[in-house]
Amino acid sequence: MDPPGTSCQIPWEHGGALHPPDLARAHAPEREDVHAHQHRRVFRPHVAPGRLLASRGWAARSNCTNTEPKLTTRTLDDPAWFGAVMGTGAVGAVAANNPGGIEAFAVPGRVLGLLLLGMAIVGFFLLIGRDIRLKRIGKPTLVNLKAPLSGPAFATIPGGINVIGASLILIFPDLTQSTPGWILIAVITAVGTSAGLWLTVVFFAAAFEDSDFDAEDISGTWFIPETVILLGALLTAELAVAGPKSVSGTLIVVAMALLGSGGLLFALTAALLVNRLVLHAQSQQVGAAAMWIMMSPLSVAGLAVHKVAGAGWILSGDWDPAVQAGADLMAAALWGFALWWIAAASVVTRHAGREALQFHPSAWGYVFPPAAMTLATLSLARHWDSDLMELMAILFGISLLAITAATVVGSIKAIRSAHQPTDTVPG
Repeated sequence: MDPPGTSCQIPWEHGGALHPPDLARAHAPEREDVHAHQHRRVFRPHVAPGRLLASRGWAARSNCTNTEPKLTTRTLDDPAWFGAVMGTGAVGAVAANNPGGIEAFAVPGRVLGLLLLGMAIVGFFLLIGRDIRLKRIGKPTLVNLKAPLSGPAFATIPGGINVIGASLILIFPDLTQSTPGWILIAVITAVGTSAGLWLTVVFFAAAFEDSDFDAEDISGTWFIPETVILLGALLTAELAVAGPKSVSGTLIVVAMALLGSGGLLFALTAALLVNRLVLHAQSQQVGAAAMWIMMSPLSVAGLAVHKVAGAGWILSGDWDPAVQAGADLMAAALWGFALWWIAAASVVTRHAGREALQFHPSAWGYVFPPAAMTLATLSLARHWDSDLMELMAILFGISLLAITAATVVGSIKAIRSAHQPTDTVPG
C-alpha cells in the first residue's frame, strides 16, 4: 500500500531493513497540530506524511525521480556532526598523552594530537557557520530541542565546546597556570556547561510533560547531555585548583553540583535504556552506536569523580585522604562496569552485522566513547602506577585508531553521496 500522500509504490526502510511504518500514527493531522502548538515531539508541523516518516528515521526507496539531494537523511544538516568535533578532540588528547609512554611515539603523538585538536576547533566553527547560514539556529531549533529523536543530539554542540576545553588541558597541562590560559578555559567551560545544562532542562522537562514519548524514542543520544555536564564538572575542578583562592571554594562547590546532576541524570537515563532493551521486545533494535555511546558518561564520570575529589582539599581539610580514597573506589567501579558494557556492546554490534557498519552522522558515536575510555584508563593507570591498566590503554588506543579511520572513511562517502542526485519522496 502506498504511504498517504504518495503516488507510487514505495517500500519504506529503517536502518537498512524493510519495515511497515506506523502510518496511522504518522498521518494524524489533528494530533500533530496539537503537538506543534506545544512544541513537543513534532519536527515539522503540516508536512507531508512521507517527510514526517523521514524525520523519524524512515528512508524511502522508490522509482519516483527527484534530482534534489537526499532530503530524507539530511546528511549534512544534522546536529550529530558535532559528534565529530567531540571524537576528533578526544582522539587528539589520547594521541598527545601517548598510551604506554612509548618514547618513540612521544613527539609524533603530540604532533598528531595538536593536529587533531586544531581540526576539531576548525570543524566546530565550520559547523556553527553551517547552522547560521542554513538558519537552523533560532525558533526551529528550540522546537527540535524538545523532540525525543533530535533533541539530545543538539548536546553535541556544547559537548564539542567542553571536549575542546578538556583536550586543551590534557595536551597543555600547564595551560591553566597562566592567567590568559585560565581565563580561556573558564570561558570555554562557562559557555559549554551553561548551554549543556540549559539543554538538559529543556529536553527532560519536555519528556516529563509529553505523554507521547515512547520506549522506541530512548536511544544512546540521551546520554550526550549528561556527558556534557560531567565534562563541565571535570573542567570546573581543574579551574578551582589552578584559579585564585577567592573563587576556588565557589568553583569546587559548582564542580560537585555538576558531578551530582550529571551523574544522577546518567543513572536515570541508563535505567530507561535498559528498561527499553529488556522489557520492550518490539523496540529492542536500539542500534550498535547507541550501545557504545553509553560508555561516554561512564568514562567521563570516572574521570570527573577522580578530578573533583582531587580538588577536595579546597574544602575538605583533614578528611581529604578519605575523600580521595572513596573517589578512587568509585572511579574504579565505574571503569569496571565500562569494561563489562564494552563486552555487551561488542556482542550487540556483532549481531547487528552489516547494519552496524552503515554510516550516518550519529556513527561518530563510535569514536568519542572509546576515546574517553582510553583517557580514563590512562589517567587511572598513571595515578595508581598500574602496568596492567597502561597496557589496556595501549589496546584501547589501537582499537580507537581503527574505529576512527573507519568513521572518517564513512564520513567522506556520506558527504559525497549527499551531493549526488538520488531518488526520494516527492513533496
